Amino acid sequence: MHIFENPYILISTLALGVVILVSIGICFALRGVKAVNDRSEKSFTTISKMERRFKTFGKSCVNRWVVYINLSTDNLRVSRSQQKLFLEIKDKLLDVFADGEDSFVATYDDTNYIVITSLDAGTIRKQIELCINDSNEILLKHDAFNIVSVLIGAFDSSRIEVTFDDAVSRAKQACMLAKTQKISYAEWNASSGKALDKKIKIENNIEKEIDNNRFFLEYQPVLDAKTKKIIGAEVLSRLNSESEGVLTPKSFLSAVDTVGINEKFDYYIFEKNCKWISNDKKQRENYKYTINFSRSTISEPEFVKKITTIAEKYDLKFSCLAVEILEDKNITGEAKQQMIDNLSLLKERGISILLDDFGSGYTTFGDLQNLDISI
Repeated sequence: MHIFENPYILISTLALGVVILVSIGICFALRGVKAVNDRSEKSFTTISKMERRFKTFGKSCVNRWVVYINLSTDNLRVSRSQQKLFLEIKDKLLDVFADGEDSFVATYDDTNYIVITSLDAGTIRKQIELCINDSNEILLKHDAFNIVSVLIGAFDSSRIEVTFDDAVSRAKQACMLAKTQKISYAEWNASSGKALDKKIKIENNIEKEIDNNRFFLEYQPVLDAKTKKIIGAEVLSRLNSESEGVLTPKSFLSAVDTVGINEKFDYYIFEKNCKWISNDKKQRENYKYTINFSRSTISEPEFVKKITTIAEKYDLKFSCLAVEILEDKNITGEAKQQMIDNLSLLKERGISILLDDFGSGYTTFGDLQNLDISI
C-alpha cells in the first residue's frame, strides 16, 4: 500500500509539516526581534538627549569626553555611487562608539557627528584609532581616499565646569586643528585652543582690517653686495590689530588666503607703498622697493593694468618698483601662462621681477627661464 493512500498518515504528515514551518517562522521572528533590539541599542541619539546625558555625567565624572567627527569632502564632490560609503562609515561609528550605556552618538548635521562617553582616556583613544583605521579601509574600498577624509577632535571635560555647547565647541576646535595640521586626530588643550581662537578671530576680521587701514609698512634695507650701500628695501607688511596687537605676515597671511582676498590684500599693500614713495618722491624714487605678490594675484588677467594704473596714479617711475613672486601656490595650465605673460609685460615696463625663497615652494628650475627673473 502506498503511504499516502492512508488518510491518517497523510494528515499526520501535513500536520508535522505545518508544525515545522511555524517553528521556523517563530525562530526567524525571534531573530528579527533581537536584531531590532540590537539596532535600538546601536543607534543615533538626538542632540537634546545627548545634552541631558552630558549633564547626567556631571563635572564630577571621572571620565567625560566629547568627540567631534567630521567627514570632510573639501577636495572633491562625492559621486552618487560613493555616497553609500557615508552609510558604512555611520554604521562604523555606531559599532565603535555607541553602547547605550557609557557612550552615545548623535548626528550634528549631514557630515558631522558627536560622541559623548564616560570611558577612560586610554579606551576612547583606542576607539578613535580603530574608527580612523576602519573608516580608511572603507574609503579605500570605495576608491574615495583622496576625496573624503575622516577628521576627529576630542575634548576631555572631566572635572571641568563647562556647558555642553562649550564642550562641543572645543571638540570641534580640536577637529579643525587636526585639519590645519593635516592629521586625522587632535585633542583640545588650552594652548592649542587659544591658538585656534586667535586664528579664527584673525580670519573673521582680516577683511575689515584692510578696509579700516589697520596695516602699516616697514622697510628692510637691501645692500649692494660690492659697495655695501643701500640700493633699495624689501617692503614688509604689519597688522596693528585692535584685539591681537601688532602681527607679522606669519600670523595673518594664512587668513588672507583662507578668506580668499589675496588680490585685495596685494593691491592694497602695493598702493600703500606707492603712496609712501610719493610723499618724498624726489628722494625715495632713487631706490628700488620690493613687494611680495601671491601667484593667484599675478595670474589675474588684469594684473598688469592694475599695477601700472596704481603706479601712474602716484606718478612713479616703474624702475623703482619690483614684484617678488611668493612660493605660495601651485598654478598650472592657463593660469600659469597668464602669470608668465604678465611678468614679461611688467619687465618690459621696467619693473623688476624677483623670486621669493626659491626651492621652498612650487618653482622648478625650468620655471626660472620662463618667469624671466631679473635677479
